[in-house]
Amino acid sequence: MVSIVSVESNQLSTFRTTHRFECYGEFKSAEEFMDYCRWADRHGAKVYILGNGSNTLFTRSSVRSLVLKNSLPKTLEPLPDYRLRVSSTVQINEVLNYCGQNSFDSFYYLASVPASIGGALAMNAGRGKLHSRTIYDFVESVTFLENGEVKTLANEQITRSYRQTVFTGMTRKLILSAVLQFSPADFASNPLQERRQWAKEHQDNTLPNCGTVFKSACYPIMDRLRGLRIGEAWFSSKTSNWILNKSKSSTPIVTLITITKILHLMALQKVELEVISVD
Repeated sequence: MVSIVSVESNQLSTFRTTHRFECYGEFKSAEEFMDYCRWADRHGAKVYILGNGSNTLFTRSSVRSLVLKNSLPKTLEPLPDYRLRVSSTVQINEVLNYCGQNSFDSFYYLASVPASIGGALAMNAGRGKLHSRTIYDFVESVTFLENGEVKTLANEQITRSYRQTVFTGMTRKLILSAVLQFSPADFASNPLQERRQWAKEHQDNTLPNCGTVFKSACYPIMDRLRGLRIGEAWFSSKTSNWILNKSKSSTPIVTLITITKILHLMALQKVELEVISVD
C-alpha cells in the first residue's frame, strides 16, 4: 500500500535547497515500488527515484513529481572468486571500505562521491572522460525491476556511454542489486586515504553542492565562469564546473546553469547537464 505525503525538506538534494514535495513516498520492497508506479499511472504523475540526491536539482519551490526514496534493505554479500553482491542502497564508500580491508582493486576514485551504488550504476560514475575508467570496470551483472518483472543483464549487455546508461532517467527501471567482480591488489599506501586527500586538495566541498554540474562543456568557458555569483549560489573559484550553494531556493542555481547554456550557445559549443533536473 502506498503512503504518499506532502513534506517540506532541504535534505533530498545535496544542494540543500528547500522545497515542498507535494507527493513523496519511500519504498522498502520491489512490490511497494510497483504500487507507487500504479498510483502514478492513475494520477498522471511523473516518477523520480531518489538515492542520496548527490546529482539532483529540484527546480521548483513546489515539486510536482512523485519523488520516491529508495529505502530497499542494504545487503553486502561476499561471493566466491572475489565477488560481491550489493543492493542498490549500499553506499559507494561502504563497498570501498570492504575492498580496502580485503586488499581488492576497486573504484577508489569514487571515494569522494556521496552516492549509492544504484545511483553510481545508473549514471555510469567514473574517474573522468580522459581516464576512461568507470564503475562498470568492476560490474559482472545488474539486476533490476522493469514493469513488474525482475531482470538481470550481464555487463556486456548494458548499453552505456559517458555518464549515462540504459538506466539513466528511466523511472520504471529500478536497480535492485549488482554483482561486482574484484581482483587482489598490493597497495604501497591506502588508496582510500589518497583519494580523499586528492578530493580535499582539488574539490570544493566548503558548502553544499552536487559535484560536477555539466558532463560535457567547453572548459575555457567554464574556467571563465569561476566565481560567478547569483544571489547565494556561485561557481566555485577552486573547482571548475562546480556550483556552491547557500540559498534555500534553487533559482540562483538554475540561473547559473541557464547563463552557462547561453554562453555555450553563443560560442557554438556543446554543453550537457550531469545533474538531473526534477520539477
